[in-house]
Amino acid sequence: MLRSKTPEIQPCLPDMLESSDYIVRGYGADDRIVYGSGGVIPTDAIAARAKTLFERDDIAYVHVRSARNNCYQCRIERA
Repeated sequence: MLRSKTPEIQPCLPDMLESSDYIVRGYGADDRIVYGSGGVIPTDAIAARAKTLFERDDIAYVHVRSARNNCYQCRIERA
């Protein structure tokens, strides 16, 4: 799980994210997918996409998942 101590998302992604892109998807406080929030994002743009998703009040946290197999990789939480 990644957590930023400042309001800005810091590009502190785990080294294990070696693929060129990942699914980045928002989840609500009820632990359900917020439909329309997901997309395949280049790895170097994950932090920026998470920041954009966190501008929405209905996004509680973000999952980063494999774009090939949809396997869970990590979770990004609001500060």
